[in-house]
Amino acid sequence: MSSDVRRTTLLGRNSGHWEGSFIRLDGQGHESERFGTHLHVHEADGQIEAALTYLHTGHVATMRFAEPPALMAITPEGHWSLGPDRTGPWPAVMELCLVDGERRRRVVVRHGAERLESVVVVVEARPGVVDPAPAPPLRAAILPAAEGSGLGCWQLTPDLTLSTALERRFGDPLAVRLCWRPQPGRELVLERAYGANGLPLQESAPV
Repeated sequence: MSSDVRRTTLLGRNSGHWEGSFIRLDGQGHESERFGTHLHVHEADGQIEAALTYLHTGHVATMRFAEPPALMAITPEGHWSLGPDRTGPWPAVMELCLVDGERRRRVVVRHGAERLESVVVVVEARPGVVDPAPAPPLRAAILPAAEGSGLGCWQLTPDLTLSTALERRFGDPLAVRLCWRPQPGRELVLERAYGANGLPLQESAPV
């Protein structure tokens, strides 16, 4: 995907105003923090600007970039993910975003050197769109994929699941897979994965 196409695709699905709820879960899937946000993504002076307002404090965090970062993977449908250029024996943070018209679901997954440390669930919608966040406190159901594998599936909400490693060992591959069913019969899936050598694998986003 060329630079111009990447930029157009990202802005076409993700620009504008988003009202959100940030919900932070600890490594056991228990809610530890929640706050409302307002996000405005737009073009200004030839740059892409994303301004995130934390409604409980009024603080505004702003990011600006001329082009989508090289480490941002963007699908033709406008879904995107961010992560390190490689993984290794150190913490790794990955962010995945699925967009469905006027609604989005994002997760920010932080792996420590040895285990999953936290997951931030972001429920977002355009202003005026009814898309409530799950009732507090959110407690994810954690279902191990296989005994001793270190993998787990987190049922974040009835329509949102996250699969990733619960424990890490140096040299193991590492992946984060987000699945959202915004309506019956419709499933959006996004994965960001790294091989045993720590290098990123091709991202998949079937819809």
